[in-house]
Amino acid sequence: MATSKNKAIQGMEIVDDAPVIETVAESRDFRSLEADESFMNEMVTVMVHSTTDENQSPQVVVNCNGTNSVIIRGYPTQVRRKYVEILARMKETKYTQRTLNPAAPDQIDMVARHGLSYPFDLVEDKNPRGRAWLQNVLAEPA
Repeated sequence: MATSKNKAIQGMEIVDDAPVIETVAESRDFRSLEADESFMNEMVTVMVHSTTDENQSPQVVVNCNGTNSVIIRGYPTQVRRKYVEILARMKETKYTQRTLNPAAPDQIDMVARHGLSYPFDLVEDKNPRGRAWLQNVLAEPA
């Protein structure tokens, strides 16, 4: 487009949305990271409880970073600890409505019940820190 001295050139603005590269801190404790990674990849034995709900699948598929682990309900199964963490964090909350005062039926109280989506037992964990770790994860709020 030809322009004269009095006319402005119209165009488009180019914005670079490239991600910013973050440098790794030199003081990072890679030994601690490696120890945590090793801990989460240890094999443990769990048993996901059976269900009476005929609409539920007989197995539970747990996914961590794109890798699935299939756990058959009612049978002790060896899985990596990282999948147990996912099971322990899969919590659901259901509510029941309750009327506190029959004279005022529009005043409703919601009573929450929390529980695991897939209740399970830890059958075997050879690491002495394992059970305490699991109890801490289970104690976290839903």
